[in-house]
Amino acid sequence: MVAVVCCVAMTVLLVNLYRLQVIEAEESIRVSNENSMREQVVLPPRGRILDRNGNELARNRPAYSICVLPYSLRNRDAVISSLCKIRDVEGNAVFDSVTLVQQIRKANTRKFELTRIKEDVPIDIVSIVEEHYMELPGIVVETESRREYPYGPSAFHAVGYMGEIPENEFDTLRNQDYYWGDLMGRAGLERTYESVMRGKCGREYLEVNAYGKSLGTVSNIKKIDPTYGYDLYTTLDINLQLAAQKAFPDSLKGAVVAVDPRNGDVLVLFSNPSVDPNIFSSSSSVRSKTWAAVAADRNLPLNNRAIAGVYPPGSTFKVLTGITGLDAGIISKDSRMPSTCGGSFRFGNRIAKCHKPPPGHGSTNIISAVQYSCNVYFYQLGLKLGDTRINKYANMFSLGSVTGIDLPGEKAGYLSGEKAYNERFAARKWRWTQGLVMDLAIGQQQVLTPLQLALMVGGMGNGKLIYTPRLLSEERNKDGILVYQNLPVVRNKIAVGQYALDVIREALAAVVRPGGTGWRAGVQGIPVGGKTGSAQNPHSDISHAMFIAVAPVDDPVIAVAVAIENAGGGGAVAAPVAGALLNYFFSETEEGKSVYKKYNPDSELKTKRPLTQRPALSAAESAANAAADAADRSESAPAIRRPTPEGGND
Repeated sequence: MVAVVCCVAMTVLLVNLYRLQVIEAEESIRVSNENSMREQVVLPPRGRILDRNGNELARNRPAYSICVLPYSLRNRDAVISSLCKIRDVEGNAVFDSVTLVQQIRKANTRKFELTRIKEDVPIDIVSIVEEHYMELPGIVVETESRREYPYGPSAFHAVGYMGEIPENEFDTLRNQDYYWGDLMGRAGLERTYESVMRGKCGREYLEVNAYGKSLGTVSNIKKIDPTYGYDLYTTLDINLQLAAQKAFPDSLKGAVVAVDPRNGDVLVLFSNPSVDPNIFSSSSSVRSKTWAAVAADRNLPLNNRAIAGVYPPGSTFKVLTGITGLDAGIISKDSRMPSTCGGSFRFGNRIAKCHKPPPGHGSTNIISAVQYSCNVYFYQLGLKLGDTRINKYANMFSLGSVTGIDLPGEKAGYLSGEKAYNERFAARKWRWTQGLVMDLAIGQQQVLTPLQLALMVGGMGNGKLIYTPRLLSEERNKDGILVYQNLPVVRNKIAVGQYALDVIREALAAVVRPGGTGWRAGVQGIPVGGKTGSAQNPHSDISHAMFIAVAPVDDPVIAVAVAIENAGGGGAVAAPVAGALLNYFFSETEEGKSVYKKYNPDSELKTKRPLTQRPALSAAESAANAAADAADRSESAPAIRRPTPEGGND
């Protein structure tokens, strides 16, 4: 019997020896080595994001994190107790036992990987942990970099932010050189160009003592240096962006976009309300509190309204209807419609109103119809053209489809018409009727983004090409050497005759002259073209204020679109925002150069030299502008019977 027991015991011993020395040999050797040596991933400095003038929109700052290495953790309860004794300068506990237990339990699923238990720790707390390392085996202080955004919420929707990799995405990303607890771009340029700015991780091996404290690098193992991420030089001008933010009504929602029609450069991309992206780079406790408030905000500040806010374009679309009629030969500059504007227009049993009550605008041509935004003129023009022809030109001017801007989350919008309308409302059994083309012609059937509207009006000024909008200009390495240049890409060719272009530009210019509904967007010495709009909003009785502008109207260097939700008249609310932006762009600075001149030092605008101040208006001009403001306030008079397919991004 004794012999049997001894044989069984010997067999068990031999099996375990075989398991340890043969089957698990490599793991045992690794654990043994890691008692004196630890592999450390060296994260590369992330590339910066800069505006076109070299101002840093996103950069890195040094930070410290306290981490746990589970396989080195001895006497967990004692370590937790020691950590809970640490106090900050105000005497508050830095750690709490409940959270620590949860964090360490979660970290145990990855025993040989560092897991953060406290982020962005001040240096005084780091010093305490380092001084008491013997009481804290398995607790490691890591130096890392955190993202910093010097301009805060001003450029949030363009630049984006960094966030920790979600647990459900980690298993996929770990094969792409990501590690547990890594940060990556979650929105904006940070997300689009994540692989460009991230770089490649390096490796080094540290000699550590029994408590996990580093004693320096292991000299006989070669360090693998990280590969730095590339810097992004963007097309944005942060000072122009700040001018848009300052001019935008702080309490309202909406967006401002400015592009260069000559190449697709996005000069301004502002959306309100916004978020300070620095909260995503702060400690987890601060981040969680702030994130909860952001997520619960009914104003949806994370929405990029410049590219994902879809709005009925309202009367800004009339210039598209107008250029369609001109190019198709349906109207000329001097054409008058059969029915003059008496404040309304009868079509069958429907009476469609103009925003100006009786006696209305009277007999108008295309110039005055655009200048005073006469609905009755465009009702009749829409009926002559039909939805198919209008949408053909809308597609030509990049409306109703994604533009291809290098940002995530762009929406296509929607161009209405017989086929699209019948498909969209099949469940409601609504059918397209001929009368709906009247609403289409004045911009109350479709929904578009501010970016699309900026491209449209820029294309009318350019007259030849529409470029894919772009935020990335160049990629450079850490030494400033150019590694990639993002050249302009043609999106659409504009097949419109010169006569139609000349007439619509004259109409656009008339809107911004004294007496036009967009007079507030004028710039002294620069021929600005524009169009106001007050788009009906199915979610509110107050219309969206819309405005588009291009300058100089016959040889443009900038195109602007402004959308302000639930704000009323486009001329009274949106046009001043565009006007502030254009005046900043063209006016001379203290250094003697306008923003435009900084970009184009050798170019001369086809206009007289701009002044820094607008001269006083004459009494006649003031009276004309007052009348235009009154017309603008009433421009959102009801015109449609059925709700638009989508409202603004409320």
